[in-house]
Amino acid sequence: MSSPPSTALPDNTAALLTHGDPWTTIGAEGVRELLGQLAPTAQGQAHLRRFLADADATWITAADPHLPRQAQRLLRLLRDRGITVALPVCSGCGREQLLTQTLEDGRRVCNTCRDTRNTRRCDGCERIRVISHRIAGQSFCGTCRRRRPEAKETCIRCGHDRLVQNRTQDGPVCPQCAPGKIESCVHCGHDRRVRVRFLGGPTCEPCFNIIRGTRRPCPRCGTIGLVASVADDGTLACSTCTGARSRFVCADCGVEDIRNGKRCYPCLARIALDDLFASGTPDRRAALEPLRQRLLGHPEPKSMARWPGRSVSAAILREILTEDRELTHEGLDQHPTAQAVSLLRHALVDVGVLEPRDTAWVQFVAWTDTFLEDRPEHMMRHLGPFCRWHVPARTRLLIARNGITDGTFVRARRICRTAAHFLDDLHAHQLELKTASQHAVESYLDRHPHNFEPLAVFLRWVSQSGAADRIHPIPSPYADPYTAYPIDTYRSWMRRFATDETIPLRTRICALIAGITGRPSTTIAGLTTASIIDDGDGMLLRLGTTPAHLPPPLPALIRRQLATPRRWDTESTWLFPSKLRAGAHVHASRFAADLQNLSCSIVRLRGAALLNLAATMPGAPLCDLTGMSPNVAARWQIVAASAYAQYPAIRL
Repeated sequence: MSSPPSTALPDNTAALLTHGDPWTTIGAEGVRELLGQLAPTAQGQAHLRRFLADADATWITAADPHLPRQAQRLLRLLRDRGITVALPVCSGCGREQLLTQTLEDGRRVCNTCRDTRNTRRCDGCERIRVISHRIAGQSFCGTCRRRRPEAKETCIRCGHDRLVQNRTQDGPVCPQCAPGKIESCVHCGHDRRVRVRFLGGPTCEPCFNIIRGTRRPCPRCGTIGLVASVADDGTLACSTCTGARSRFVCADCGVEDIRNGKRCYPCLARIALDDLFASGTPDRRAALEPLRQRLLGHPEPKSMARWPGRSVSAAILREILTEDRELTHEGLDQHPTAQAVSLLRHALVDVGVLEPRDTAWVQFVAWTDTFLEDRPEHMMRHLGPFCRWHVPARTRLLIARNGITDGTFVRARRICRTAAHFLDDLHAHQLELKTASQHAVESYLDRHPHNFEPLAVFLRWVSQSGAADRIHPIPSPYADPYTAYPIDTYRSWMRRFATDETIPLRTRICALIAGITGRPSTTIAGLTTASIIDDGDGMLLRLGTTPAHLPPPLPALIRRQLATPRRWDTESTWLFPSKLRAGAHVHASRFAADLQNLSCSIVRLRGAALLNLAATMPGAPLCDLTGMSPNVAARWQIVAASAYAQYPAIRL
């Protein structure tokens, strides 16, 4: 049987009205609203009823330090309404604080004075903590006391050695088995410890965290927000539909939202950013005001509320605000944490505080200096000129010919590392580069076949520069069928990417575009909304001169991607905007890593697509769709045997 409804609220209302002014001036309805704001639960009203049973009308002006906490909070609510009251004063600090502790001599103090009085070095952890127990002449904080063996006793219900919650006539009871703690949750049905009861009945901790921390559509009106109020039929709905005052209203802005403590995350983010910028000088605050406005509008306020206190980028920004670091690209280059500097640099450039700079070149030059540092003399004779002169010149030529991509400097670094690795291998076998034979190259490639392409660049340079007399580059197997999936495997992967909703959206789009057009991930990562032509019925993708028609389900997937909330610039034109680098797109390596986690090789997926396209398309359209040069396209057509595939009899 359910317990009868509590009469504590009407009893307290009637008791206060008998005390005269100011209660009669407020009125019965106002007093009831005030009490509901003070103590939303029946248990809190019962505590206040026990006090009012013996109190007279003078308690609001007597400043009695022994008033219970509920009465003190009620006085504060009256004072907020402009009513004259007398609040009790802490006997320790002399301020009008909430008095919660009674000392040995009967004086009442606030929590701060209580902690100050009992704060000293703990004999357990050797730290300055609030002392809660004295055992055998030693002082222990609450944490150390709970860790001591004598703090735990055998529970009479579960038989486990745990901390004691209650002591009954039969023996101690642990917190998990205490009366009224373990009940069936009305939301999930599991027998768990009760966290709250105001959400329609006993609610366990996991369900409570989900309800107060999840924004979802209201089952009645469909509005997206917190569904954390109890309707007349006992179900959960938003506070607008139930007409009840929400318990999750922010103390600052008054908006019902996900909170941390008494404030919502947008307010916490605003406070954290205000504290961060308050430490700066007036000139720097004015210069960085565009960045502050962008951070205030960040679509993930929970992340932004924690960012100033734990991010290295925020620490660098604090140094700039206090003028400990110059607000220039050179000042950022001096910080040792490259990733944090890169993220902050993108944000400053995106809001216009810093001018755009070719950061990739600067970072590559700095990387080269670090890479060549402390190399032995016999290696630096060849590696130094190669990395400092030939690789940058080759990279500039490729950028002028094909443009810069995410993989441009990745390949340049790989070429330098492979050259150093090859020279180390020669030195380990007691060989000199000048006199080493071609057998040394073949032996190295047998052990490291994946280094063929970057090593070919180094071998071509040493052969042309005269650094090696007997070493020559090996001809490249320009297009091999083994780099492509078999047709059955290719179709299986494409079918999975088209239908499997468990795969991340951006991974599905990248794999489908690569599997249809043969384009690399660097091209796909740099797609913008200008590359997409959507008329509502079909969708075209402009990769070359002529737009290509996208088959289903790619149009629907791309529309979903465009509708995804943007983390930095809400008006970004990137199809895949970066979540960390403001104003930039997702790095192409992320697509390869996502596919690698699925055991799918984007190289072999593209290879199968290129073989299929080369066998069925003429040269000019093939080059326009795939971005290949005519020579490379002709080689793929030879590998795909397109000259023979045009004969129907042979194809059959």
